[in-house]
Amino acid sequence: MRLQKSFMMLGILLFIGIFITGVANAAPDMSLWEGKWFSYKVVRKEIAFDGSIFMKDSVKESGYLKIWDWDPTAEKFGIDVYFLDNGEWKAHTETIDFFAGNDLNFLFVLKNEEDGFEFVALIEGKRKNGIVSSAKVTTFGGFILKVDGNEYRAGNLVLTGTMVDVSKVKIPPGMILH
Repeated sequence: MRLQKSFMMLGILLFIGIFITGVANAAPDMSLWEGKWFSYKVVRKEIAFDGSIFMKDSVKESGYLKIWDWDPTAEKFGIDVYFLDNGEWKAHTETIDFFAGNDLNFLFVLKNEEDGFEFVALIEGKRKNGIVSSAKVTTFGGFILKVDGNEYRAGNLVLTGTMVDVSKVKIPPGMILH
């Protein structure tokens, strides 16, 4: 009888341990980021290979991004990116994957499925009166990209961003996707 109780207690403890481990590995509730806007700048220095020659290139971009959705099951954010291209505002939707961290400071991965472009960045937030009051975004490392069958790119990507109030966003109001 005593042995049965010991096995029963061991089984209960094992079940609790597995449950706690599963919860500990899950992403925290990141919905506090929904509706947050960031002003960003990107500088990319890269080497491109078109199948026959190597070329150096440099790309600069600036604009805004808005986090509009948190999917806790997939551990992904929906974001809209707004940028100027030859004087004209353009917008597209992306997803970023929660990688590691807590609800204020976390790593994320941006993967563009269409062309394989991928990089990792860190968001560091601060809370005031229970609300995210400020945050910054920075990247780490480089990127690789296969554009098509014969074109490849690799280089350094520097993304910096700062959380801004929606009143500071200078894009045409009719362009806002979400």
